[in-house]
Amino acid sequence: MLKHKSSIIITALIAFVIALALIVATMYSYFANVQRQQLRTETEMASLAVNSQQLRYLESLPKGDYRITWISANGQVLYDSEKASDELENHLAREEVKIALIRGYGESQRYSGTMLTRMLYSAQKLQDGSILRLSMPQHTVLKVIWDMGLPIGIILLLVICFSMIISAKETQKANQEESEAMRREFTANVSHELKTPLHSISGYAELMKNGMVMEQDMGYFADKIYSEAQRMIRLVQDIIVLSRLDEGQENTTRSPVNLYSVAEAAVNSLEHMAEENQVAVELIGQQVVMEGIPQLINSMVYNICENAIKYNRPGGSVVIQVAEFSGHPRISVRDTGIGIPKKDRARIFERFYRVDKSHSKEVGGTGLGLSIVKHAAKLHNAKLEVDSVVGEGTLMVVKF
Repeated sequence: MLKHKSSIIITALIAFVIALALIVATMYSYFANVQRQQLRTETEMASLAVNSQQLRYLESLPKGDYRITWISANGQVLYDSEKASDELENHLAREEVKIALIRGYGESQRYSGTMLTRMLYSAQKLQDGSILRLSMPQHTVLKVIWDMGLPIGIILLLVICFSMIISAKETQKANQEESEAMRREFTANVSHELKTPLHSISGYAELMKNGMVMEQDMGYFADKIYSEAQRMIRLVQDIIVLSRLDEGQENTTRSPVNLYSVAEAAVNSLEHMAEENQVAVELIGQQVVMEGIPQLINSMVYNICENAIKYNRPGGSVVIQVAEFSGHPRISVRDTGIGIPKKDRARIFERFYRVDKSHSKEVGGTGLGLSIVKHAAKLHNAKLEVDSVVGEGTLMVVKF
């Protein structure tokens, strides 16, 4: 979801940058034309005043945004608002001056060594043949952007806010769709998992009810009904645990937990299963005490160990190690079982996901054990690591 959200923001920012570049290019062209037209208007107005008042008008002007230069018909500078006229060279070769002498008005733009910037020049021919020239620094792209800083900042802020709102809505929608899909899948899986033992119980009970079971087979059928009922009980219990974890209703009171004792209790509880499956279970390590939620840590360790036994092979082994590294408790369970293909490792913690459905049917189980492990690990800020080789076994490590 974070990746999706980031991509929306990045896309919006790229679109903004492109739009901004187009706006700046358009605005720069517009401002350049406005500046040229403004300079020409000012030159024409000043020319009218100089035609009537000559030097008196120029000397009476306050220092303004424009540099004013009065040039004779032979190029000699008669007046300049920035420097003494005798300090300036002949201006007859200036492009705008040459054009004004021929056409009556001329303009140009070039870099000025005197002003150390790019300048706009506007020259008007007066009645006596002299030239009045006005000049001003030309707006650069950076100046246009700087002048537009406030509106650009507001636009950028609006774009970011708008992107965040869209991203939040998209993320919320995606989360809702994902949650709804998971809910539908979970409901369908629960229905399927419950139907299987119910059909078995119903079938066996019907045979017994109709007197179709011989006296000596009654024990066998009763045992089957009991097994399927126990399977349903375990499934319902796991569903209740997961539902509570999802809704945050599970008791999260923390207290000191001895990981070695928890692992030892799991080994004792699974002793009968290990014997039936001809799997040797060994517990090694040290006494490690940590703060945790006892019932969840018990469930986590039990489910991992149970899977290691169930998905093992006759004559196989399971080694459970409890240790502490750099102050961090760790429990690892290594088995010599069927292994997990690489493509399935990311999904084994999904509810009801089974790598080998045919084998899972044989060994039983609810398909929710590792989902509970994942939730329990998350509540303890623990990291789950899985390393496996198909046909050789699996190593599952919980790092607290």
